Amino acid sequence: MFEEKKIIRVPHDVIPGRIDIFLVQQGVGLSRSQIQRFIREGRIKVIGKGTKPNFMLRGGETIELDIPEEEPFRLLPENIPIEVVFEDEYLIVINKPFGMVTHPARGNWKGTLINAVLAHTKTLSPIGGDYRPGVVHRLDKDTSGLIIVAKKASTHIKLSEMLSKRLIDRQYLALLWGRLANNIVEVDQPIGRHPKEPLKRTVLSGGQPAKTIFFRLATFDFTEFVRVKLLTGRTHQIRVHANYLGHPVFGDVDYGGGENHLKGITPECISSARELLKMTSHQLLHAWRLQFIHPEIGTDIVLSCELPEDFTSVIQKLAGDEWEKFIPER
Repeated sequence: MFEEKKIIRVPHDVIPGRIDIFLVQQGVGLSRSQIQRFIREGRIKVIGKGTKPNFMLRGGETIELDIPEEEPFRLLPENIPIEVVFEDEYLIVINKPFGMVTHPARGNWKGTLINAVLAHTKTLSPIGGDYRPGVVHRLDKDTSGLIIVAKKASTHIKLSEMLSKRLIDRQYLALLWGRLANNIVEVDQPIGRHPKEPLKRTVLSGGQPAKTIFFRLATFDFTEFVRVKLLTGRTHQIRVHANYLGHPVFGDVDYGGGENHLKGITPECISSARELLKMTSHQLLHAWRLQFIHPEIGTDIVLSCELPEDFTSVIQKLAGDEWEKFIPER
């Protein structure tokens, strides 16, 4: 929480950089997008200077923050439509749309998947606390697909143990820039917090072990359609490992997969690539399939879901009438 006003003095020997990144690194308790919004609203400013979200600090500046205190948090059910793929008394599996945050957090107190699930079922595992009840694993806001939420604490504990022991098979479909070196590419590289951008992750010596396997499904002029198998579950893992290979996820602006990647393709493909980027507003990464032994009943659960409409449209544009043959059997 902030008091009515807060003053931060930038050291004279600071490494020059953007104000939003600097404030995140200072631990002010705001996300980068929130900081940018408050700058636009005039609630964060550099005294004596016009301030924009991309303002460059050189050292010696004084930053004034005038942020209202937030109301005490209370998790409430919201009548938001969700696609339930599987449900029983122990757990529920939802096909999360892109653009939806998994659980409440600073800047996203409402409109999350958990708010929607609470309107569907009143019973969620208390493990995870007030913010993340029932959350066994997460998906990034702009990643769509299957996600498991536990209804009972005992089920939640068992599912978490299964996840850590790699007993839940999680597979994704993704469109990557460029071409992989082989039909199957395994990346076994540790992932840690980005040293300069704390909200992002990167391959980092001393980071947490992370392993991802990419399987080629179809090759197009400047992209590849792949199936991805997660062997660990680090934050942004697929996106980070894809970028590490030099083949970021198509549309992933945070990890090199947006318009900035156009300079890496042949000139004759640039207009087609730009057209495809306009067809989607997010990274083309979809949590397509889940398989696990039900922790309470012992039955084999195999679930899958269709690609989102915009992802399908891009594949249709690339593959033409035969696009469906590239989609793996569910």
